[in-house]
Amino acid sequence: MESQSFDGLVELYDESRCFDRACFEAALDYIVERFPPSEFPRLLEPGVGTGRIAVPFAERGYRVTGVDISDEMMAVLQARLADRPLDITLRKADVTDLPFSDGSFDLAVAVHLFYHIKDWRKAADELLRVVRPGGALLLMHTGMGMEVPFLNDRYKQLCAEHGCESEMVGVRSTSEVIAHLKERGFDVEEVDRGWDWTTSIELAQALGYLRWRAYSFTVFATNKVHGMVMDQLEAEVIDRFGDLSTEVDVPNRIGLVIVHRKWSVCST
Repeated sequence: MESQSFDGLVELYDESRCFDRACFEAALDYIVERFPPSEFPRLLEPGVGTGRIAVPFAERGYRVTGVDISDEMMAVLQARLADRPLDITLRKADVTDLPFSDGSFDLAVAVHLFYHIKDWRKAADELLRVVRPGGALLLMHTGMGMEVPFLNDRYKQLCAEHGCESEMVGVRSTSEVIAHLKERGFDVEEVDRGWDWTTSIELAQALGYLRWRAYSFTVFATNKVHGMVMDQLEAEVIDRFGDLSTEVDVPNRIGLVIVHRKWSVCST
């Protein structure tokens, strides 16, 4: 699998990937202050999806170009934009082969992107190719959404026991991307401004998103294995907690890494 498409996850995508609005707005404030749209107007978002990131950036005054390989996701965004005067242009394209000339954008914003791309190094290089010297690539992480890590881990373990092991399509951590870009000679700045919060998630809701296959790691199990695993996982959770209405706290944060496109660094 070269890159993962989120066709089929459209209906549950946004609600299962919610984040703390105040923390996200604070991160946007920081980005706007560092890279004001009057000076950095042209913004590219690869993996634009349903626009949960692109729309807030456009509302702040950026001219957003979004690319994605999922027609279904972009169709949702197109419908949302039908009655909204936002400067967002959409193109179907793979981030490993962007249909733009060198230096076409002032900024690129990649959110949870490189986990889903096999040739992620090429994708990172492509993004920096189309960002002008003096611009920047912003790597953002918006938290776990409605995911509960120990449930995800147990789901994957049970699937593997049934012969349906989840594949890591792209990177395991943003640190791999950071190391690659540093090797390429880019200046990498990790920003920590305390955009942290805790999400209280009802176990029944978390299990529901898993059962509905709201996450990309659930696509590797057959329907039969998925059903068996979910039944076993639910039984284990009830045995441990006694009640699926129990809420668990999941620490979350907005992460931001700024990759500066220096004048002296050339594209490959």
